[in-house]
Amino acid sequence: MKNSSKEVVLNLDLPEFSAKDVKVKIARNAVAIEAEKKQEKKIQKKGFFHKEKSCRSFKYATTLPEIEPKKAKVKFSRGKLQIILPKKA
Repeated sequence: MKNSSKEVVLNLDLPEFSAKDVKVKIARNAVAIEAEKKQEKKIQKKGFFHKEKSCRSFKYATTLPEIEPKKAKVKFSRGKLQIILPKKA
């Protein structure tokens, strides 16, 4: 987290998640990030059935100085999440 006089910038690496797996909630003095990915694998052959399920999740929350949630910018690309939060003037 980088904290300057004008903004707070959060950078997170989420390599196993895609943009549709990630949810960001921003309030005037807090941010919460949740990511969840579920997978199911089935193998069926003559006389044999194998089913495998996995679930990965990530949660992060922090309080911040007062920010302007409506002016926040969220970018997600190739497993990297960046949130830019302008501070209230």
